[in-house]
Amino acid sequence: MGTGISRPGFGRLSVFVLGLAALGLAACGAVHRAGSRQASGGSAAFAWLHPQPPPADWKLARIPSGAALVYPPSWSRQRGDPGTATATLINRDGRFLGYLNLTPRQGNESLSNWTSFRIAHNREEGDRDVVRLAAATSLPFLTGHGSCVKDSYRTVTGARFIEIACLVAGNRAESVIVGAAPPASWGQTSQAIERAIDGVKV
Repeated sequence: MGTGISRPGFGRLSVFVLGLAALGLAACGAVHRAGSRQASGGSAAFAWLHPQPPPADWKLARIPSGAALVYPPSWSRQRGDPGTATATLINRDGRFLGYLNLTPRQGNESLSNWTSFRIAHNREEGDRDVVRLAAATSLPFLTGHGSCVKDSYRTVTGARFIEIACLVAGNRAESVIVGAAPPASWGQTSQAIERAIDGVKV
């Protein structure tokens, strides 16, 4: 499968999905969208965000910047780019259900441009049918504040994903937290993804 799961600074799924596709594990599903229209939805779309420590049995993966990714015990830590943390949920049938990644900010992204930067970056990476579903700035986090985007896209392999991607600024650093899942498993995994974002520390 290779060691590169994420691309620096952006928590990208593309390389990971290519590995899954080679193994026949990439899961696809229909993304419900209206043409290329961007859905509105500001901070109200992120009403689920309630920064709080994770449940006692959750695991923690800290990166060199000091930021920490938390993830459920049923998820597995994966190797990724140096300085990042990645966890995935794959069921007993080998089906990919969910993805979490924490990466230090490394590009030109900022809290003010994140809601457009993330979408543009996905397209630049070759993703297709990229649709911004919701976006908001000045959101609270445990150790700072951030900007978040929820979007859907199709990778170069044809796999479809829904993701929540947040740039979070803390006292020590800025980090990107990404949670993603195929549309078919979003209902099953979105609560864990949102809870992991609730508990991220930068």
